[in-house]
Amino acid sequence: MTIKPVTGNGNRNNEIIQWSCKYLSSHGYTLKSNPPEIVQDTPWSYIVRFATSEGYIYLKQTPKLLALEAPITRILHDQFHASVPEVIAYHSELNCFLMKDAGKPLRGILKQQFDAALLCKAIDQFTSLQLAVADHVKLFLDMGVPDWRLDKLPDLFGQLLAQKDILIADGLSEIEIDELEKLIPKAANLCKRLSEYSIRQSIVQCDFHDNNMLVDDVSQNVTIIDLGEIVISHPFFSLTGCLRQIKKHHALTEKDDAYIRIRNACLKNYKRVESEKNISEAFAAAHLLWLVYEMLGQYRLMLACGQARILSYQPGKLRHSLKEFMAASG
Repeated sequence: MTIKPVTGNGNRNNEIIQWSCKYLSSHGYTLKSNPPEIVQDTPWSYIVRFATSEGYIYLKQTPKLLALEAPITRILHDQFHASVPEVIAYHSELNCFLMKDAGKPLRGILKQQFDAALLCKAIDQFTSLQLAVADHVKLFLDMGVPDWRLDKLPDLFGQLLAQKDILIADGLSEIEIDELEKLIPKAANLCKRLSEYSIRQSIVQCDFHDNNMLVDDVSQNVTIIDLGEIVISHPFFSLTGCLRQIKKHHALTEKDDAYIRIRNACLKNYKRVESEKNISEAFAAAHLLWLVYEMLGQYRLMLACGQARILSYQPGKLRHSLKEFMAASG
């Protein structure tokens, strides 16, 4: 079999393409096209799609610091029976893996015709998974998933603010950095308040939103993807981020019936462990503290992909979160 190089990419990308082709051909897959189709090529993710005799197979490679995605996905799939991709092969040295096709992104479907029920279904699946994993966070911490639990967040926030060169490069002034440092006690108080509710910490996916939810055309099953940046922290951070993305991409306001329905879906499963009043209070606290979590996520991405690459690819994203936290804390 002749393996054609993927035009425009380096030798390392060709190496993972060759590994993929060899694996697929030796495991009964017939390749219908070569080279494969490039689906995504960003500093944090390189994804290509193979058309095979068994349907589409996706190859994903990430930076080394985000390369836990395949082991995390396998544990969620095999031990927790979660609706996540089925990983069929993993190459730890090349930081890449192969997974089966699971459908089309929900965002594209919602853009054509908004269906809150499908989104609520995905949210229900994920919050149920968060509740199940809460009993087993040590399993994930032992494999290297970052520990961003509430008692750790204030110190992590302080460590980020100490990286003044990075913050200044992203557009913050030294005066703004000083003002942010004064907000560390506020972040600590929010963490303390949030920890007093009976909502246990669990897996948090920073990119939990409708573009990382795949829907199968036939079964309508929803699969959650893009699990490489999972941390252990407060579960409401994933849900807050999801709601922000829904408002942004589907022009919803907090007064819209669809938004209210989706927000209620985010909180529904947590009524098993807390009163409705306490859940509402906790969600409000998490909404503000999410900005600290988001800053840490951006900083982690810089460490994984390189500061210069992230600043050139999405300049100011870290700065915007920091400034929003300042404004919201005033």
